[in-house]
Amino acid sequence: MSRTLFASLCITGALLSAASTATFAIEVLQAPGTGAQMVSLGKGDRVPPNYALPESAFTGWKAAGLKQPDIDSQWVQMGDNFVLIRRGNAVIQDVQPIPK
Repeated sequence: MSRTLFASLCITGALLSAASTATFAIEVLQAPGTGAQMVSLGKGDRVPPNYALPESAFTGWKAAGLKQPDIDSQWVQMGDNFVLIRRGNAVIQDVQPIPK
């Protein structure tokens, strides 16, 4: 394989990887008394711990066409997105926009 072709394939792979990483902006309360702030979140980021609580879970995931969460994960609604988070560490595993 030529170096040019190899380099092109590497660049294409990097672009596809970047394009498939969904990020979104959400207004969250960072700390009591600080007020809400807009933050940009994506896969691998940590959400505020209240989203990892069982009462925050979006239970209509099946009707919404979302994949079944693992036993230690849950879907939550954050703004215009469904966000799959791991309960133990509140880290985002997946982001799906809510269909309009």
